[in-house]
Amino acid sequence: MAGNQHNVAMRLVRGLSLLDVILILIALSATWHKFSWEAAGRIMLVDILQLLFIGLFLLDRVLRKDRRLAPAAIVVLGFVLLFLSVHLAGFLGLETAQSVDQWAKGVIKWSIFVLFLVCAIAHVARRGEQLWWRVGGAFVLGIGFSAAYGLLQMTVRVASGVELDAILIKPFFSGARRLGTNFYGIVSTYDQYGVTSQDNVYRLTGLSEDPNHLGVMAAVPLLVLTALIIGARSGFAARHRTPLACLAGILLVATLLTQSRSGLLGIGVGVVMLLCWYRKRFFNRQVVVALVILGAAGLVVASAKTAQLEQLIASRTSTSDRSSQAHVEFYSLVMPVLESSPLFGIGINNFAVYYEFQTGRADFGPHSFYVATLTELGIAGALVWLLFLVWVGSRLRMLLRAGRARSSLGDDDGVLSAVARGLTAGFVATLVGNIFYLTMIFSAFYVILLLILAAPAAFGIERILARRQATVRARPAT
Repeated sequence: MAGNQHNVAMRLVRGLSLLDVILILIALSATWHKFSWEAAGRIMLVDILQLLFIGLFLLDRVLRKDRRLAPAAIVVLGFVLLFLSVHLAGFLGLETAQSVDQWAKGVIKWSIFVLFLVCAIAHVARRGEQLWWRVGGAFVLGIGFSAAYGLLQMTVRVASGVELDAILIKPFFSGARRLGTNFYGIVSTYDQYGVTSQDNVYRLTGLSEDPNHLGVMAAVPLLVLTALIIGARSGFAARHRTPLACLAGILLVATLLTQSRSGLLGIGVGVVMLLCWYRKRFFNRQVVVALVILGAAGLVVASAKTAQLEQLIASRTSTSDRSSQAHVEFYSLVMPVLESSPLFGIGINNFAVYYEFQTGRADFGPHSFYVATLTELGIAGALVWLLFLVWVGSRLRMLLRAGRARSSLGDDDGVLSAVARGLTAGFVATLVGNIFYLTMIFSAFYVILLLILAAPAAFGIERILARRQATVRARPAT
């Protein structure tokens, strides 16, 4: 057993360069927002790793006198220049020192993300499919670890009142702004004698700082795992369906316990897409067993806490509560900004500054990626984002076409098609989740973009499509 584990470990690290290792660590820690420090502002672990990756990548290319970039990296670089033009135009409209400071913070953070994306696409496209799988696997495991930690965190808090973050996170990461499980409220019930029973309700956060962040970010790994469990006919994914189903189950339970309506809405849309693609195949043995186990566990909990669960579900499904109304009202704040700064907005990261006179808070975020884009980047920035997302969608369409082409060649293991469908469903789920929340400004989203945009080169999509066309031309006419 020890020998087998050693062999697996050796296979995982064999042939990895320093850049490969750093990239894998970035994917692993992309969602661990609590791993941060206060030093000239807030610095996350993933920020340090991304800066290190960018520096070493550029140094490596300079020493090799290599200026070649993958086509996808060149296109992304073109979009970066367009976005930079919008940001600089927005800067010209800033009027206060506070606005300039917020703009500078936003542009620095954005610059790290986009430079990382360009360099990482170029690196993965050159290194090939094996590194793509390692990066993708690290991203899934990173969110899976955060979800598992969150389940342990919540269990310990409910059972003993001890907050694990205070023991494991706070002493080492001074920049973590929100520690512990998120306290949602108190659920009260009354028996026939009028005796009150009260239970604290917590929302799972894991290693993120907001339950909604984890709920939305879990969509891509959960849907990719589901597609692989259903669609892979041979290879690693087919041989390890049960462990993959267990990991998907952890992600699903954690997402449910985040109580994130945005996350669940996005995942629901993604699941519908997978159902349309796989139809009856969706309900294979692993999926059915996992659903039965989760359903049975849910019934046990529901039978023990029926009244509390009903009250909680009513609260989270209400569209008239203050939280729901606040998310809708954010969209009413778009027009006042567009009337005053229609073309380039009020500047990146300046939503809170603009509305501080109204909210009284300097950290009042827009809670929607689309609200943030329209107000902070204006119509010009929104159009650039739209063009960029359409282009990303075209890369996903190419992956889907390649998956269908490979399935018609007779030597298909179903993996490429599953990856294409899972990434597409996950990307759409992320877009839907960001209607009423804001995760597309985080490192995790840029890792998702990396996996999508580097996949065509890493999997040799053009060769697959060319083989398919050659096969079609070689068939005799009927």
